[in-house]
Amino acid sequence: MTRPSASIYVQLVEHALDAALLTRPADGAILYANPAACRLFGYTLDELRALGRRAVVDLADPRIREALAQRLETGRFQGALPLRRKDGSRFVAVLSSAVYTDRSGEQRSSLFVWDLTEPVQREEALRVMNAELSRALAEARPLQGILAICAYCKRIRNTEHAWQPVEEYIAAHAPVEFTHSICPTCYEHQVRPELQPPRGRPP
Repeated sequence: MTRPSASIYVQLVEHALDAALLTRPADGAILYANPAACRLFGYTLDELRALGRRAVVDLADPRIREALAQRLETGRFQGALPLRRKDGSRFVAVLSSAVYTDRSGEQRSSLFVWDLTEPVQREEALRVMNAELSRALAEARPLQGILAICAYCKRIRNTEHAWQPVEEYIAAHAPVEFTHSICPTCYEHQVRPELQPPRGRPP
């Protein structure tokens, strides 16, 4: 089967509605951002290239550091993280990133971003995540019997009488991986208040 030409991939990314970036994981340099990414963050491509990832993420945020550490260890990251635009406004987005080695032997990382504050994109991202979870659960080995679960922290007691987080317990008994997102209800009650400026201070 003949592989598509490079120009086809370029057209796909250039005309995509989703934000896509090509970065250098070693130092966070942004090598390329498609038009959708430039619109999302409010920067031109030249500005993103000049500023690197510090333009769109707060490297002091522990969630960002944890995500970078996970990608360094596993070569990939998927999850919801806080990002920021050129005007200083912040938003929560679902990120999907993978590290690979290009033809010249240099490490690169692909990055796709979906803005969860946009209703349509939020619903689509949640739909994709729910579909993946449903598929994984359909393929999983069924858990049977009675599980002892803490009424407060929701940890599950295993056969060694140790208490495990529910994600860790299920992953140990079924071929699934968890990725964290934010449901619409929690977004309204937990995330949105964090994005609001303190009272008495202009936005």
